[in-house]
Amino acid sequence: MFPYTDPVGRNFLSDMAVASEFQQQLQSIYDSFARRINSGFTWIEALQQLPGGQLPQAVMVEWAAFPITAQATDVEIDHDRFQHQDEYVEWRAERQQNRLTQVTFTTEFPEYFEAFAAVGFEALVRAVQDAIPGANPTVEEVFGTGFNPEATSSIARSRTFRDHLRSNPWNNGQKGILCLTQQFNTLGALFNLLAECGVLKTQGTPENTCALVASTGACGPGRSSDPAVCAEAQRAVRGNLGFTLRDPAGIRIATLEGVWRLNNTDININDPAANPGIWTVSRNGRRGVLSVSNGLTLDGNSLVTGAQIARKLKVAADVLAAPNATLPAWARIGVESSSRGPV
Repeated sequence: MFPYTDPVGRNFLSDMAVASEFQQQLQSIYDSFARRINSGFTWIEALQQLPGGQLPQAVMVEWAAFPITAQATDVEIDHDRFQHQDEYVEWRAERQQNRLTQVTFTTEFPEYFEAFAAVGFEALVRAVQDAIPGANPTVEEVFGTGFNPEATSSIARSRTFRDHLRSNPWNNGQKGILCLTQQFNTLGALFNLLAECGVLKTQGTPENTCALVASTGACGPGRSSDPAVCAEAQRAVRGNLGFTLRDPAGIRIATLEGVWRLNNTDININDPAANPGIWTVSRNGRRGVLSVSNGLTLDGNSLVTGAQIARKLKVAADVLAAPNATLPAWARIGVESSSRGPV
């Protein structure tokens, strides 16, 4: 099995039981979508077995975090994250005395925390505290009323944790934000998008492939993320390339755009050495925190909502690709139904 790495760069908090749980989850997901018939999406192991020491090409697919599908005001988008924030990015806006003080963005998928939950409550607490320093979650908060994690299976703990995410105060904004929870922001959706859009289309351009596969439910043409990712998958298969999500699979924060000033002085918001702690990106690019200091402006405007910042935030997914003919025979396009998978 490929040794899938900790997506937030924390080495699974040195818990090998968690690492095993997570890696088995990822193996199952890669295997499932690599078997999509006639799709260029393939197993990650295939890109490690290119002849002559060849290296795959790496492609960064980037898009804006702001949810352009939301028919709502910026304040409403901030307040109703589970309804509106659908670009594989979600955030929590904090206020004091009606003033915006901090905005926390996350691109983490629940599977990471599910692996800790599967191992046990104490392991899950360590994971929550690692993401939210000072957190003190209770069993009821992370699993719900009447659940006894010590008397249930690892699968039950994992599923119950995920099912309770919208009521978990350390995730729903009451006390913090842990991971992506909006219905379309799932790891399975990202893999399905790549696998479905990786089937060769003979009509249109790569850029309108999303609309062509919309009826399958794999791609939402109205989003920023789906069409961008879908187009890259279609470009790859039209170029006779096999491709996969780079390890660690997921979405990372790329950059904050716009003109940022502190007390009328320009600052490089993306440079930790130059932004006096105002914008910090951590957890391997999966978490970003903007501290809204007095005098901080964006494009000449005071900061009043997280959505305002999301308009300037770019995130990305990383894809690896290589010529189909250079892939191992078991990983090439067209052999999915009979392939034994990585060997």
